[in-house]
Amino acid sequence: MSIPKEPRQLMINLMYIVLTALLALNVSAEIIEAFFTMDKSIQESNAIVGNTNDKLLAALSTQANAYEQYLPLQEKATEAQKITKDFIQYVDDLKDEIIEASGGLDEKNQPKGKLDKDITTRLLVKEDRGNQLQEKIESTKTDLLQLIEEEEHRSQMAEKIPLKIQDLPEDSDKKSWAAFSFQQMPVAAILPMFSKLQNDVKVAETAILNYFLEQTNSTVKPDSYIPVVASDKSYVISGEQYEAELFLAAYSSTADNLFVKVDGQRIPIRNGKAVFKRNPNRLGEHNHELLVGMTDPITGETKTFKKKFSYEVGERSVTVSADKMNVLYVGVENPISVSAAGIPSSKMQVNASGTKLTKVANGQYIAKPERIGEAKITISGGDLVPTTKTYRVKKIPNPILKLGGKTGGTMSAAEFKVHKGIIPHLENFDFNAKCQVVGFELTRQPKNDDVIVEINKSGAYQANTKRLVDRAKPTDIYYFDNIRVKCPGDEVTRKLNGMIFRIK
Repeated sequence: MSIPKEPRQLMINLMYIVLTALLALNVSAEIIEAFFTMDKSIQESNAIVGNTNDKLLAALSTQANAYEQYLPLQEKATEAQKITKDFIQYVDDLKDEIIEASGGLDEKNQPKGKLDKDITTRLLVKEDRGNQLQEKIESTKTDLLQLIEEEEHRSQMAEKIPLKIQDLPEDSDKKSWAAFSFQQMPVAAILPMFSKLQNDVKVAETAILNYFLEQTNSTVKPDSYIPVVASDKSYVISGEQYEAELFLAAYSSTADNLFVKVDGQRIPIRNGKAVFKRNPNRLGEHNHELLVGMTDPITGETKTFKKKFSYEVGERSVTVSADKMNVLYVGVENPISVSAAGIPSSKMQVNASGTKLTKVANGQYIAKPERIGEAKITISGGDLVPTTKTYRVKKIPNPILKLGGKTGGTMSAAEFKVHKGIIPHLENFDFNAKCQVVGFELTRQPKNDDVIVEINKSGAYQANTKRLVDRAKPTDIYYFDNIRVKCPGDEVTRKLNGMIFRIK
């Protein structure tokens, strides 16, 4: 993969050419300042390219960690980065030597001898440091290219990377690249030249790293396979056609850039696969949404893929019921479960007569009859022959009347007085229902006094009956008679048996 020439890089190259030409014309000191501006811009570009190279090396390391066959590529990429750093350090040392020879840095962080041409000519031309730099450039390029084994690819890469020594113009009177590039050049012009060389070697490193990363195809390699049966239906009705797609799926057992969620809940990935498990506790159709995400190891971009799937939960086709126990009670919510083997709940139709029927979930209904008699529930839908089930509708059984947990017998005066009334209890009745006492007759029979009778119009004592209860003393007898109760679904009140308490 070749590295495209960015506008910023093109601008830097053009600036350098223009400023060098102006310098040859001995233009004003503002041009000298422009060299420092260009040097700063090139150094910023170097930082950006360096950051990109670090990301490329990290992506290559990720591939090598996942697949051992890419470890040699990772080692070569690390070596390329080492070669680049060595060249950059070499140029930095040469920069420091020239700045030190020019008198160091001033308050603007610029060389004090920025206009000095003798220093550059002496160090880089007469003392042969320029020729040594040329050799360093050529050896660095050679070392980088030697990391590529294929001769054809190495030749192609040699043309792509910008780390080159330009040929001398035919009309030049200079005998060497060092003399042509550095002789009588001020220090201010030399610094951006060196920074550009550092930029060239970083761009060369980018090209090398991209080449190595291409060898891994930058994708997760499948290393495991599994047969898959994919069908839109997880059930089939007799007479219908079953259709499924059969194929071999490839996946990577070492992939670490995937995540899987079902209904927003993350599913663990083991050996490259996520396994979805559920223990449904209700009948009918269950719908879920799958989300799979994959992160590109190079760009860090995450792509997501969604798909909805469903399955049907049914029961075994065997049904056992006691015919005489098919009872619904008036006034309470009777839970009904409805299922038909081979019929999805979404296609099943349930109708009722003699009772109200409300759907609360797939396969689950509430029947609430309003009067005693008979109710029928009919199931149809799909290819199912309509089936009707008949229920007897009965009223709620009579409650048991109690005073302080007792239905009669002896009770101390203190205990008898502490209770606030009589309460009806629906014992052994598995429905959420309560009956209410609407009235009763309370009689007190003292041993040596007149009988007193009071009428109470609720289950709790009213003022008159409470006074009668508070007069209780040993040997008294209390009669609860003509007790009337109303339960859910009752149109009229019920008369229940009375209670007798002897005070001890």
